[in-house]
Amino acid sequence: MEKIRTFLRENKSWPLAAVFVPAYLITFFLVERLVPTTGYWVSYMPLDDAIPFCEYFVLSYCSWYLMLIATGLLLLFKDDRNFRLYMYHLMIGFGLCLLICVLFPNGQDLRPSEFPRENFFTFLIGLIYQADTNTNVLPSMHVVGAMACCYAVFHSKALSSPWLRVGTIVLTILINLSTVFIKQHSFLDVIVGLVVSLLLYGVIYGIIAKHMKTPEAAPEDETLPVPQ
Repeated sequence: MEKIRTFLRENKSWPLAAVFVPAYLITFFLVERLVPTTGYWVSYMPLDDAIPFCEYFVLSYCSWYLMLIATGLLLLFKDDRNFRLYMYHLMIGFGLCLLICVLFPNGQDLRPSEFPRENFFTFLIGLIYQADTNTNVLPSMHVVGAMACCYAVFHSKALSSPWLRVGTIVLTILINLSTVFIKQHSFLDVIVGLVVSLLLYGVIYGIIAKHMKTPEAAPEDETLPVPQ
């Protein structure tokens, strides 16, 4: 317990998550209330009709939550700088997604009227459908969040394990696919989510990262010894 207290006292980045997570959840459900369940712009591509409903993808869909938490904790304890970049990515990315949904109300009409089978997986999907409406789907926050995890892992030297990186890529692909196979998103939502993620990558790792101070950086006034 004392080690935890010491870590929290010395680490200045963990409040980012402590403030962001509840703020995001509150804002998300408020936006869910704001966007009407009818009269929205329908997100759709003809490809959606060719993608079958597959309830087994609900496992990778739900793994998104664990992926976000696990990536955050690993970075928090192993790589403070990249933890901050990861949090900025989520804060800007999810905030942008919610703003788009408020300014451009959207939804999808792809959910099956009834499940082709009744099993544990369709039971889970039913719970997801009840908790999360079919509105506010473009861009897909599942895609934006999964890509944020993937970028963070590959930018962290502390998380350079080949197995971890390969596993992150596989899980990211499965999560992105799961959104269309359980009919929670249109394929268009995935495409827009990927575009948003690429733009955010440039902002986070091309601009913010270059201007972020690092603990390893030497003070500017430090003088080097003159060779004799």
